[in-house]
Amino acid sequence: MKCSINGKAIAAFATFCTVLVYLAVGAAIFQAIEESHENEQRANYEEQLHDLLKGVDEEFHDELKAPCHMVEVLQATPNITNTWTFAPTVIFCLTVVTTIGYGYMYPVTDEGRGFCIFFALIGIPLFMACLAVYAQHTANFIRWICKKLRKLFGGKDEENEKVQQIVTLLFCIVVILTFSAYLTYKEDWSYFDSIYFTFISFTTIGFGDLYPQSSDTLFYFLFVFFIILGLISLGTVIEAQTTNFSSFLNFISSTCECMCGKCVTVEKDPNSDVDEPNNHVETVA
Repeated sequence: MKCSINGKAIAAFATFCTVLVYLAVGAAIFQAIEESHENEQRANYEEQLHDLLKGVDEEFHDELKAPCHMVEVLQATPNITNTWTFAPTVIFCLTVVTTIGYGYMYPVTDEGRGFCIFFALIGIPLFMACLAVYAQHTANFIRWICKKLRKLFGGKDEENEKVQQIVTLLFCIVVILTFSAYLTYKEDWSYFDSIYFTFISFTTIGFGDLYPQSSDTLFYFLFVFFIILGLISLGTVIEAQTTNFSSFLNFISSTCECMCGKCVTVEKDPNSDVDEPNNHVETVA
């Protein structure tokens, strides 16, 4: 039994490391493809700006560069306004494999777009498999906590599932509120905007109307950590609610069939050699 648990833990850790390596390798390839194109575009812009200011007195250069840069930001492709350095590119790769896709940064070269298709085809199922493994470990951990609480405070076995769902929901809320508070601190957003961005990210909706502008190493690390943790926690909550809704719909369907006098019956298989009891349900007039 001990060996089995260690084996599952090792497999989970190996899966997580595989995802990290995949993101790092993908980021390096995207950077190699897109950064050269970005540098070329930037050089062309600087050359055009130099030609524009060539006949202007130098004392007016600073005053003219500001509106020129503003026009560049408004009209340029993302490869000019965003830098394809390693850390932001890792975040971009994460948005690909998680299917969040904020749209703030994307490849513009044919090579980059072709590699993006290949990267997503492998990365999405790989990340989903990793997510499923850690979601299961999280559910097992919450189940263990609930058993300890039930032994400590007492309670019925049939109440354990409801307690698990409540604990899972509370854990998800804590993750959302914590990440939102950090974004409010770093980005100077309102707390509601931070909660909105966090929820849109964790549900992989990813509108892209809000996106953090911080660029320090700690922010990138915490961003990846909270995105993965949020996908696990909210995914567990959504799965539980999906099960509840399915059970509720099955109950409604069965109730409607019985009210209409069409209760489900189980017919005996004529090809079966095993005698089965009569399972016909008598409908009540």
